[in-house]
Amino acid sequence: MNMNERFIERIDAVFLPVKNLEESLSWYTEVFRFPLRWKNKRVAGLSISPNCGFHLVEVKDYVAQKGYTPFNFVVKDVEEVRNKLKSMKVKVSGIKTSDPVRFDFIDVNGNAISVIQLG
Repeated sequence: MNMNERFIERIDAVFLPVKNLEESLSWYTEVFRFPLRWKNKRVAGLSISPNCGFHLVEVKDYVAQKGYTPFNFVVKDVEEVRNKLKSMKVKVSGIKTSDPVRFDFIDVNGNAISVIQLG
């Protein structure tokens, strides 16, 4: 392998810490309709796209970090998705119009997740 070549192909999975696996699994499957791929006592894998896993990991005494978003969900229409989440009583921020256009939501664990509009 040439040391100057890129050798990582992609991120395979994202692992989001949660307080309660069952409660979080219910929330993400109800709000976003992510299908469950697999589950054990502490971790559940949800399907978002064919090339990236989304995993909820139960962590005892987990406390979400304020002001930190660990990743973005990509959508085609930020305003439409924000309105849908608001109608489901999900706490959302205002839309930020800088590039990329985005907003944040707070999940059932207090995690802030960004939603960005691309394309």
